[in-house]
Amino acid sequence: MKKHLTASIALSLLAACAFAGLPEKIVCEGDYGGHLQGVATDGDNIYWSFTVAVVKTDLSGKILASRAAPSHQGDMCFKDGVVYVAVNRGLFNTETGGVSQVTAYDAKTLEPIKTTPLPDMPHGAGGMTWKDDRFYIIGGLPLKHERNYVYEYTRDFTFVKRHELDTGFTWMGIQTAAYEDDTFYFGIYGTKGDPAGVLACPGDLSTSTRYIGGGSVGIVKLDGAYYLGGTAMDKTTNRHNGWLVRQGAFPAKKNGYLLSRTGKGQLRLFFDGRDASGWKDAGYVFNNNGNSPVFSQNAPFVPVRAAAKCKEFQAVGISEDRAFWIPDLVRGIHRAAQHDEVFSLHVPGTPKSLKNSPALATAVATLQREAEILGVTVVGR
Repeated sequence: MKKHLTASIALSLLAACAFAGLPEKIVCEGDYGGHLQGVATDGDNIYWSFTVAVVKTDLSGKILASRAAPSHQGDMCFKDGVVYVAVNRGLFNTETGGVSQVTAYDAKTLEPIKTTPLPDMPHGAGGMTWKDDRFYIIGGLPLKHERNYVYEYTRDFTFVKRHELDTGFTWMGIQTAAYEDDTFYFGIYGTKGDPAGVLACPGDLSTSTRYIGGGSVGIVKLDGAYYLGGTAMDKTTNRHNGWLVRQGAFPAKKNGYLLSRTGKGQLRLFFDGRDASGWKDAGYVFNNNGNSPVFSQNAPFVPVRAAAKCKEFQAVGISEDRAFWIPDLVRGIHRAAQHDEVFSLHVPGTPKSLKNSPALATAVATLQREAEILGVTVVGR
């Protein structure tokens, strides 16, 4: 009896030591036809979802099983011997184009078990997690939506409720989902001037807090530490790989800043003391064309040159021939009001020179009036 106990304790200690010795970076063996979308774990293995493949590895990243899968495989979760992957076979980020479903795989072999349609998710399923006997699934977001959505389902994928998160628009919605330490963590992509990060929500999804940092291609907890996914494409082969990196702190407040929706913000007008001739846009670029704004008038404003460690967004300067961008800039004012941010606008010339530029004067007056309506403080210098 004593020998058996000693052997059992020794094996437990060896297992604990092996687990505690996880490397800072775990690289998934192999390369794949699409980038990493998400990760999950059962404590002894890691499951990786690439756009067109599902992979199982040990804790060092060595492949134990893999399976090709139809595009678009999204983020995943593990529950009771089954790996569940959120899948979209239609369009993402449109009002009705998503063909959302969940595919269940046997965790031992990655053999497909069942695919279940999710007709209540029109924007495209992109990721999922598990809490208190319920699945929570996230996905795409069309332009002009100022809230993200989390869809709650029973164990057999009976629709329960759509939760709305007061997050403001995030590019392509939410990409990954994890529930750890009584908190939902939702990874989001970034776009120009709007950095990627994580939305942290309590278990009842009543509020959301945004942090700048990683998490948009995988969030998982191993041995008490958070690991975030990373991915890259080899330009010579067009194949993708994936990895996990251990985090010292998560969410990584020190690497970013918190966006809240409680302040009134500030509009700063910078008069550059130069005329509009030769003005070159420093941030709005579409298809490498510096003369085109990133978004049309009906699309959400995305500020440019956002400093990752600063609460100040700098917008492009406006000039006589670019005053038609006023609607985009007005969205910047609204964002400042919503998120307690500083919105900086560079204006050519001086305040006095505005009288010689009717379009520019109208643009500045419009922004000042909008700021006044929203309670945004206007500072000119």
